[in-house]
This record gives sequence, C-alpha cells and structure tokens, in this order.
Amino acid sequence: MPLSVIFKYMKRSWKIVLWVIGILLGVIILATILVSPIAKSYINSHGKELVGREVHVDGVTVNVYTGHVAVTGLTLYEDNGKDIFASFDTLDTKISLFKLLGHTVELKHITLAGLNVNILKQGEAFNFESMLDHFASDSTEVQDTTPSDWLIKLHNIHLSHAQIRYNDISENKQWHLPDINLIVPNLELGGTQASEGGLNIAFTEGGQLNINGHYHEHQGTYDLAINLKKFNFKNLEPLFTDLLNYKDLHGTLEVNINAQGNVSEITKSRIGGAVVMTDVALQDNNGQVAGWKRLDVAVNNINLDANDYNIQSLKLDGFTARYDQWADHSNIDGLMKPGRPDNPETPDNPESASSPLSLTLHTLAITNASLTYNDHTLPDLFTFPITNLNIEATNLSLKGSNNAKLHATLPGGGHLLMKWTGDITHWKQHQDLFIAVKGLDMKQLSPWVVYFTGQPIEDGIFSFTSHNTINNSILNGKNKIDIYKAQVGSRRKDVEPQQKLPLKTALYILKDKDDKILFDIPVKGNIDNPEFSYMKIVWQTLGNLIVKVATSPIRALGNALGFGNDNLEFIEIEAHQRGLTSEQYHILGDLATIAKSDTLVFFTLEQHMPAPANDTVARGYEFRNDIVRRYLIEQGVNERQISVTTGEPVTDGEKTGYTITSEIKIEE
Repeated sequence: MPLSVIFKYMKRSWKIVLWVIGILLGVIILATILVSPIAKSYINSHGKELVGREVHVDGVTVNVYTGHVAVTGLTLYEDNGKDIFASFDTLDTKISLFKLLGHTVELKHITLAGLNVNILKQGEAFNFESMLDHFASDSTEVQDTTPSDWLIKLHNIHLSHAQIRYNDISENKQWHLPDINLIVPNLELGGTQASEGGLNIAFTEGGQLNINGHYHEHQGTYDLAINLKKFNFKNLEPLFTDLLNYKDLHGTLEVNINAQGNVSEITKSRIGGAVVMTDVALQDNNGQVAGWKRLDVAVNNINLDANDYNIQSLKLDGFTARYDQWADHSNIDGLMKPGRPDNPETPDNPESASSPLSLTLHTLAITNASLTYNDHTLPDLFTFPITNLNIEATNLSLKGSNNAKLHATLPGGGHLLMKWTGDITHWKQHQDLFIAVKGLDMKQLSPWVVYFTGQPIEDGIFSFTSHNTINNSILNGKNKIDIYKAQVGSRRKDVEPQQKLPLKTALYILKDKDDKILFDIPVKGNIDNPEFSYMKIVWQTLGNLIVKVATSPIRALGNALGFGNDNLEFIEIEAHQRGLTSEQYHILGDLATIAKSDTLVFFTLEQHMPAPANDTVARGYEFRNDIVRRYLIEQGVNERQISVTTGEPVTDGEKTGYTITSEIKIEE
C-alpha cells in the first residue's frame, strides 16, 4: 500500500481517537459538574428511602478526583415531616480514593459543624426508634462473624459547637447540652496504631467536661483522663427531682480522674485522681438538711475487680446537717421519694461473686462541722446543736484495729471529746469508746427529762464520762455523772411521765455541801440479746438510785456530811435498859447534826420492844421516848422535824431499839 494512503488512514484514525477522547472528557466534565446537584436532588427526593425520614439539604459538593465531599444545611425531620429531629450546618470530609483499592478506608478529615439534635421521650418511647427500625435487618441468615480485612483510618475528626436537647414529655424534664466539641487527631480500626482524641462539653448551668484518651485496639489498652471543671449541680436537677423531695440543691463539682487498663478486663482498670465538691447545700421546706463548704477526696487507686478502694485522703470542711424526728417519720424519710420496683432477681452465680470489700482511708479530717438534732416526739421540742465538730483519723481500714478522735462544742458552752479504737467489720469482737462531756447546760436536756420524769430542769451544769468496751459481744460500761447546782421545777400536770420519780427530792438529797452530785452508773450486758438496751439500763439504774435516795435520805445526807456510821438507820437498845449509853447518845448527836443541816428533812424514830408485861414497863418505854426527844431538841433540832413513837412489839429473837426513817418534804 502506498505510504500516502497509510498516512491518510492514520490521520483519519487520530481524528477519531481525538474525538472519542474529547467526548469522554466532556462526559467526565459534565458528570463532575452534574454529580453534586444530582446528589443533592437524590437526597432531597429519596431521603425517606435512605433513613426512613424526610431529609432536606441546602447544598452538596462532590469532587470525584480528590475524594472531597461537603454537605451544607442538612435537616432531618420527625416522623410527621414537620418537626426537626436533627440538623447541621456543614459536613466536610475527604477520602483517599486510591487507598480503597488496598482495602483501606482513610478519611483525611471529617468536620461536622453546628449539629443540633432534639431527643424526645414520651412514656417509654423515644423519637429515634423508627429510624432504628428502618435500619434493622429482617434477614434470618446467620451473621458473618469473620473478622474484616478492611483497615479504617480516620484523621482530624472535628465536631464543633454541637447541641443536644433532651425532653421527657411525660415527666416534664428537660436537659440541654449547648456546646459539644470533639477532636480526634487519629482513630484507627483494624490496625496496629494507637488512637487518640478529646471531647469537650459545656453545660447549660455552668461547667466544662474534658475527656482525653489513648486507645490501642490491637493491644486493647486504654488511658483515659477525665476533667470536670466548675460543674453546677443544677445541671442534674431532672435526676434529683426523680429521687428527692427537696426545695433547693446547689453546689459545684470538680473531677480530675485518670483510668488505665485493658478493655478485655475492664474491672481490673486502675483508677485514681481527685474529686472536689464546694458550697453544697440541700434544702427542704423547713430549711437546710445538709451541706458543706468543701469536700476533697484524693484516690490512690480503685480496683473494681478486687473490690479494693485505696483512698489517700477525705477532707470535709464546714459540714452541716439537720435531723428532725417525728413520731412516724424523719426529715430524711420525707426527703427520699418512694423507690422504683426492684429489678428481677438474677440467679446466683458463684463464679461472678465479687471479692470482699477492701477499703483503706489513710487520712480522714472533718473540720468545722455542725449537727442539729430536733426531736418532735417529746412534750416539748428538743433541739440539740453540736458545733465546731472536728474528727480526725489515720489509716482507717475495714479490717483490724482503727482509731479516731472527735471533739466538739455543746450548747451552753459545753465540750465533747470522744476517742475510739475498734474493728469495723468484726465490730462485736472489739470496741473501746471513751466519751467525755464537760460543762453542758442542763437546761438543754430538759425536754428529755420532762418526757421521762414529768419535771423540767431549770438550772445546772452537767459533766459526764463514759468508758465502754465490747469484747466478743459482752459490753462493759462505766459512766460517771457530775452535776453542779441542779435545779428541777415542779411536776408538769400535762405530761404523763415514763417513770414517776421523786426527782426534785432526790437531787436535793444527792447534793453535797458544795452543791455537787457525783455518782457512777455501770452498764453490762450481751449486745446479742434482743432485750438488751443500753439507755434502758442507764435509766433503770438512775431511777433506782433516785428512788432509794428519795425514800431513805438519811444515809445519803450522812455520807454528804461525812458520817460513816452504819447505825444511822437503827439504834439498838436493850429492852430492860434504863436511860441511854454514851454510844447511843453519839448516834443521836449525829442524827441531830443531819437534821440541823436541812430543815426539810423529817425523821421518825420508832421504838420496837417486847410487848409490855404491865403498865410500869409501858411507862418506861414512853419515858425513853421522852429522853430521846428532849435530847434531840436540846441539840438544836426543830421539834417539828422529829417524831418519836412506839411501834409494834417485837417477837422473841428480834432486835430491840429505834428504827430511824427519814423523808424530804418538798413540793415536787
């Protein structure tokens, strides 16, 4: 074939090739130009097919050469097609197309700006459940669990200024997270590189949450740092109103915690850090129930798998609490709302049983605390405030011996000191508690005394020491009471006392010459006995003492004046004896001294002799009564305080002489 013909055909072939290339380029350019509006149109037209809801986008940009995709102004509607479920301003991402050939999905960046999500709950139903149902598979085929050989790499993930609103319509509760930001520099799934990221959430009522972490999927290890700053308790109001009946709750929380571990053994994670709560106050309609200025908790380590809690320190400053007791409830009972039904019981699984709780607190410091106890069950309101309360302890543990010390200020300038040593877990095996109350104004205790005895306390200073030990359930208590210038009022007619005690008389007798009362009350018993009651024993012992002293005050008065004579209640005299011996005159002298010391004490000396054989013997008995009467009057005893009589005759073998009884005649 001639060369000219060959060139002629070659020239025509090149024209065809160029035309084909030109057409292909035109098609590609046209497709590039049209892909974005086509994608936008498709989304707007087929949104319900894609996600089960109406969807609208303002713009879609797709670059098939660079892998860049951007969507602006997306709105996802509720099922009714009118209300907005979610929206965002911009979604911008770029994918490496060539990496797809190597089974790698790599996004160079993902930016989502202005996300706004509205979550609604009515009853038990959420507004997003229809979308979950839309994507749920109806297939009954067994799912393929073979690990995927695809590698997913996501870089520079940015979620900026997102908002989430939660509205529980049935419960009328709302939550709003107004500013959520997420930055993940690198996230790798299916590879060997570690992922890292950070989350920042701002709360409506104040507070910032920052979470930063590293996660290595291949090894399963993670390192998480959680930092919560100036979090206002008001953010949790919907939760608190579900649990508590309260008027107001405020406070600020700060948390700085680090957690490290492996996701395959999450309970073996190592958790440590610090928690600070400041200016916390919980109030009901009657005032503040509890609160504090500052609580600091420093955690060395928490191991959930071993159930081990190692706390470096717990420091509480400015704690206040109020406890009100009524006949059928307390303010704490009224504070808690009735609980929801418990979850169904699950069968016991010995393999899943947790380890025994292990708790160690190296430093406990409670400073400037105050407690107020109000008892509304008594005839009069009993209010007992304890202020300047301080507690300190070191190396507290649930196992073994512990010790702590407490001191506080009591009403009227009194002071309280407590020292404790004991085992917490096996508390019945060993306890040692020392309590000292010094200088308590007794008027503060008047409502309780009125309740028990029907008589108010009008004056007095009370001091008390108590040392109690428990060893293998056996309690031994030694209580020493020291009362100065106690004064009791008249018995109240509007009160039915628990015990009818001659309290005013007893206190009158028990006072020594310095206006002091000192006595001991021992308590002993088995705490496992359901009938054992510490306070019941104290009041019974105290009541028996008061009755004994009040009904026979002569011995108590004699002891107060320094007389140790055991014959103050009986003077032995022979039946045939004429006159009195020097020893008998001495006893009468002691009796006269007691009578002169207190003109409210009245004595009866009753002579007991054999039945008189004749009138002469009977006159002899009366003559002896006159001798005794005259001697006491000569010693300065007021005649109205003395009664000398002859009582029932004695039988053979019985002692003869004068039985001496005494009583205090004082208005109760």
